[in-house]
Amino acid sequence: MIKSVALSELALQTGGQLIGEDTLFDNVSIDTRTLVKGDLFIALKGGKFNGHHYLSQAKSAGCAAIVISDLQAASAIADKDQPLNVLLVSDTQEALGEVAKINRQAFSGYVFGITGSSGKTTTKNMLSAILNEKGSVCSTEGNFNNEVGVPLTLLKLKSEDDFAVVEMGARALGDIRYLSNYVRPNVAILLNAGSSHIDIFGSYENIVLTKGEIFEHLTEKDVPIINADDPSADTWRKQNKGKVFLSYSLVDCGAEVYASNIICHSESSSYQLNYLDKKQKIILPVPGKHNVSNSLAAATAALAIGFDLSSIAKGLSQLQTIKGRLNTLKFGKGLTVIDDSYNANLASMKVAIDVLDMCSGYKVAVLGEMAELGQKSLELHLELARYALASKVDQFYFIGPWSAQMAACFRSNAVSCKSKNEILEQIKGKNPREKTVLVKGSRVAGMDELVDMLQGWVA
Repeated sequence: MIKSVALSELALQTGGQLIGEDTLFDNVSIDTRTLVKGDLFIALKGGKFNGHHYLSQAKSAGCAAIVISDLQAASAIADKDQPLNVLLVSDTQEALGEVAKINRQAFSGYVFGITGSSGKTTTKNMLSAILNEKGSVCSTEGNFNNEVGVPLTLLKLKSEDDFAVVEMGARALGDIRYLSNYVRPNVAILLNAGSSHIDIFGSYENIVLTKGEIFEHLTEKDVPIINADDPSADTWRKQNKGKVFLSYSLVDCGAEVYASNIICHSESSSYQLNYLDKKQKIILPVPGKHNVSNSLAAATAALAIGFDLSSIAKGLSQLQTIKGRLNTLKFGKGLTVIDDSYNANLASMKVAIDVLDMCSGYKVAVLGEMAELGQKSLELHLELARYALASKVDQFYFIGPWSAQMAACFRSNAVSCKSKNEILEQIKGKNPREKTVLVKGSRVAGMDELVDMLQGWVA
């Protein structure tokens, strides 16, 4: 944290009741296994956990105080000889957000907020790579972008940091509004609105509205950034009427920032970045037009705070690949695996097939389930199958609840499989000299297991 905070300040922020003595803390813990003496312990509650069950462990570890919503739980560990300072609140999750907000308010650097249905983590990493050219960056770890992860990211902010890049995810209307209240971004980046979690949101329109919530807490000095290529761009432009915003595009030279001369390879891509009357060649160590778009978002965010094009190009060229996200792995014996197993939606599935299409040699796609699509699940899986049918991929293996219907769209070169072991045996049976295998699916499909199995096969 940037500064020590008094428990009484947090009590005022939350409207909570301070029991015991006021005390200072300069770190927050939600896990007694990593709690350090002097930390504030916040007892979160969730569907499968309850921090109130670990108050004695927090006390034994020497916490400065505890934040609870259940006074009876604290009474169970009361000790006159070793009193414990307590803040009683109605909602400990909101208390976590409020202490994060205190730390955010003490931060004097630039804060970037990123949301969208896809590309958040990649864009976060791209923007962080650019910002690292000019200073110290605090960013979301992994995709820890929910109502717990976002406050924990803000609590990592230190006085020596120059920039913060905070990824924000959503699973329902109001989620981005809730998170933005704590993040208060100086630059708010909206990447896209897609079909992810449509079964939870109820409609595409609700997804569009939820993503747009990132703009609600912006001041006149803050900068909204909009993907001009998204079908909902006009909705978000209207939402920011009267504000100075920046847009970016793969195809529209009317956007403030746009790409031209795009060249995509199976493991990299390049293009010309255009901004005002300036041009800069960008070389990305990752494939796909979607990554060109993600890099445009990151570049536009950096331009919003005055970065020069050469620093943007240098930062993007040093981007590190991410496990499970179109990561090309050379396993030997002629086998290359494109590991895109981290997650999947319709747009990212199509992109992955496009990347595989650019590869040489024998091409195999193993596609698992796209989860949380609700009543549109079969329709969208069949749309994916029709898209795959038009590709130059040599062999498809489908697994999941709609795999048989997807395979039925093909006359040949597509198989519905019941297990990853069956897929592995099928791939083993086809043995051309050079083979590239794409592995992709939603997290619930556990497609990373097949990546490990393929590696074990050639080891």
